[in-house]
Amino acid sequence: MLTCPATEMVDGSRVLYFEQAFWRTPEKPFRQRFYMVKPCPKEMKCDVELSSYAIRDAEEYKNFCDRPKDQRPQPEEVIADIAERLTTIHLSQCGRGKRCLYEGSTPPEGFPNNWSGASYCTSDLSIHKNGEVHIWDKGFNDEGNQVWGTKAGPYEFKPAPKSKYDDMFSPLNFSAPLSLEKKLDKAYVIDDQ
Repeated sequence: MLTCPATEMVDGSRVLYFEQAFWRTPEKPFRQRFYMVKPCPKEMKCDVELSSYAIRDAEEYKNFCDRPKDQRPQPEEVIADIAERLTTIHLSQCGRGKRCLYEGSTPPEGFPNNWSGASYCTSDLSIHKNGEVHIWDKGFNDEGNQVWGTKAGPYEFKPAPKSKYDDMFSPLNFSAPLSLEKKLDKAYVIDDQ
């Protein structure tokens, strides 16, 4: 899992580029998204709103984070390439004594999804103090049966050894009041349990 800043919107929302690839073939991502990160609306009981968006020309963005900035699509191109919203997760700071910094989920009814027989999907996300990111995506059919995603628990992305992905999560170092308290600045390797 690799994430890096892509641009900032006029309202201060940060747009991150995200890709997932198998660790042996990082140059061939199988999932690419834009994430928009912003404070939750005042009427909501959360701290951070994280929305994922499809990318209009995903091929143009492969290995975006590894490229020099002058060889990446520029901010105005990024904004133009933000396609339909896929999901939104509302994150709240974790309580004292918990392992996580932030945790949250999609609404219980999820978001429309037609992949592999699903009609909707849900996601749970937690960002941990030790740098781990846990994501539990699940797809359900019209009858409410889970048709994709792990059943036992989330995928656990653990910080990878120091590598070329040194600035991976630096955009998640929000300015107050969105501070994650600890810099998440590593690449991640999946631990599928």
